[in-house]
Amino acid sequence: MTFTTPATDNGQSASYGDEADAEAVLDAADLTHALVGLGRFGSTHARKLASLPGFRLSAVVDNSPAAKPVADLAALPLLSGIDELPPGIESATVATSDGTHAEVAMALMRRGCHVLVEKPLCIDRRDGVQMLRMAQQCGVVLSTGHIERFNPAFDTAALSWIRRAALRHRDSAHPFLRFRRFSCREAGAADSVLDLMVHDLDLLAWLCAIPAEAQLQVISRRIDMHSARARVRLGGMIAELESGYGSMPPAARLQVCNGGRQHVLDLRKPHRAMAGGDDALARQYRDFRHAVRGNGRRIASGADGLAAVIRASQVLHA
Repeated sequence: MTFTTPATDNGQSASYGDEADAEAVLDAADLTHALVGLGRFGSTHARKLASLPGFRLSAVVDNSPAAKPVADLAALPLLSGIDELPPGIESATVATSDGTHAEVAMALMRRGCHVLVEKPLCIDRRDGVQMLRMAQQCGVVLSTGHIERFNPAFDTAALSWIRRAALRHRDSAHPFLRFRRFSCREAGAADSVLDLMVHDLDLLAWLCAIPAEAQLQVISRRIDMHSARARVRLGGMIAELESGYGSMPPAARLQVCNGGRQHVLDLRKPHRAMAGGDDALARQYRDFRHAVRGNGRRIASGADGLAAVIRASQVLHA
């Protein structure tokens, strides 16, 4: 059964436009922004930031000469290090390799920058704790790029419906959510937990309004050469998660089990144009800007990002 966005209480189907209207009041000034890292995802960020209202992409940083064509597209010089950033940078995206996220983000925060870090926030719990402490000490916003929060499948009405259903299923002995996420890329199953399943661990917490400090219980898990599967309990909710590589076609699906009925959300459907033509990445950046200005709604915080990393590690090492 394909999930159809339910109606709101007044019988009207809500949309991203409703949410956008509610968030419309913002400080008019653009954020002067830097992009650090132009690898697999960095080039996507560069293209988006170069044309996104509310941001002024002022610097790109990468120590690889292969990144120069991307910097050229943004009509900006390619800087080799954070120490070369010009004064006046207010915020930055960290899209470097996973193992460098903590070091790069903390260097930026020491400069007074608000930071959006591509997921995973970090690969080590201790690094994540230091990142959160640094953000607090420097008085800056630390956010994590859990972009699935901005997937069109989770429009305002769908999110409200899932959260209402979650209240009825709390402390149930049966799974409420089943996630399945596979990529066509080739990599190890353990990598898929921190690269793919981490999306769904964040979604589980966010969709069910479970706080970052809630403890994950791994009920069962199986990890082989190509995939990882786990049944977990978090905040009284049971969920099943599966992730892996080498799948054709790739898949990302969420099954909501509600009162004997199953509703399926295809998370890989094209991210249709939303209010103002925004896609998921544009909406994530818009919400990051809201957070910097004091009223972000969906963006994953640093604490959310660290919680997802810790929970992924628990799945790997249970």
